[in-house]
Amino acid sequence: MYRVVLLAAGWVIFLSLFIPVHFVLKNQDKIRRQLERVLVEFICSVFVASWTGVVKYHGPRPSVRPRQVFVANHTSMIDFIILEQMTAFAVIMQKHPGWVGLLQSTILESLGCIWFNRTEAKDRHIVSEKIKQHIEGPDNNPLLIFPEGTCVNNQYTVMFKKGAFELGCTVCPIAIKYNKIFVDAFWNSKKQSFTMHLVRLMTSWAVVCDVWYLEPQTLQPGETPIEFAERVRDIISMRAGIKKVPWDGYLKYYRPSPKLTESK
Repeated sequence: MYRVVLLAAGWVIFLSLFIPVHFVLKNQDKIRRQLERVLVEFICSVFVASWTGVVKYHGPRPSVRPRQVFVANHTSMIDFIILEQMTAFAVIMQKHPGWVGLLQSTILESLGCIWFNRTEAKDRHIVSEKIKQHIEGPDNNPLLIFPEGTCVNNQYTVMFKKGAFELGCTVCPIAIKYNKIFVDAFWNSKKQSFTMHLVRLMTSWAVVCDVWYLEPQTLQPGETPIEFAERVRDIISMRAGIKKVPWDGYLKYYRPSPKLTESK
């Protein structure tokens, strides 16, 4: 019960401060952005506290610099919350319906987050252009990308999409590893809503995980973006103790054709 009270109190404090800051300081971009960053970090820390989150962060905290992106392995949407409580990232994320979509289009929009619809082919080009514009801005929040493109069970890493690795900028890997003794943090969006996923986390003993901010990487001479992506995946997988597999994460959203199934 105390976890629900904590979360409710956190939201009351957050909204009572965020709404005035967002509207009253609308013409003072620099101050407004700084305050919004602090408030988003605050509400994310409230979420983590409501799960009795025990998170160990290793390595230097990310800084705001132009021409860099952060990439991490992806287990659940709570990856974003856990990373966000330390640093106000702008994230590349699937557009969601319901209350999550409302938060995306209001609160998270203020951080410069970029949304896409997986079923819209034209969104890829639009997102690509927005990413390029974002990383050039010296005052923009650090950009966070989950290059697997889907949630994976934290035992494996699937193939990284090459988009984050062909921007000609520095790539900063982040490895996330959850301790399944207390709760399995994997979110299977095909079987469970995000609301019920949060309820499961709040009714568990604790969410325990380690986060490693790893050494920044750049494209090496003669290296292709695909090879660069695989090298970074190696680094993340090794640090988190996760097995690499040669699978495309998007396969879980599409049923293979009968011809392909028969050939296999």
